Amino acid sequence: MKRIGKKAGLGYVSVIAFFVLFPTTLGANAQETSSPGNTGGVHLGNMAISPVGNQPLMYAINGTVSDGFRQVQIVYSPSTPVSGYPLSMALTFLDANGNLIPHQNYAISVKQDGIFVFSNTTGHTHTGYDTQKTNNLLSSNPVDIQITLNGVGLPGTDPSSWTGPKGDVLNFHIIPEFGPIALLVLVISIASILVITAKSRVIPRL
Repeated sequence: MKRIGKKAGLGYVSVIAFFVLFPTTLGANAQETSSPGNTGGVHLGNMAISPVGNQPLMYAINGTVSDGFRQVQIVYSPSTPVSGYPLSMALTFLDANGNLIPHQNYAISVKQDGIFVFSNTTGHTHTGYDTQKTNNLLSSNPVDIQITLNGVGLPGTDPSSWTGPKGDVLNFHIIPEFGPIALLVLVISIASILVITAKSRVIPRL
């Protein structure tokens, strides 16, 4: 009976490590964390969201403002960029206690392949929660979202009277599941296992 040597064992460990370090939730990268959302149809504000293909419905990514207390959360769908489909986004602006920040003014832009697919320089939310939707994406390549905080205050009033952070920029980067780097690591891991396994076979004792 054949036995697998220690080197082969290490090879199998490397595969397990790959799927731990590079899970299929590689669809979102941001300043903070990403997490999967629901898998059935839902509503983001007044937008009805349905699954696109076999992609998980949505993801949440968070960014912390420079003061270290306020946060901006983006829940977006589909979970990875899909060519020919828009990216729907629900924005939440939170204070240090996790409460919504009403009358937050902001600018948002979304770029893909160096081209703007959405831009709004006069964003405002009365409640601390807002929704935005891009044009149809040009490809399934990574998407960059940039949000600039412009202060808290009623629209139509003097911006110099607005409070809170002004000019703070938060950058979010959304990549497709199993992007080029992840695929390369996977191929290398599999190739390494095959080589190590072949060299580690032990001739059975008679």
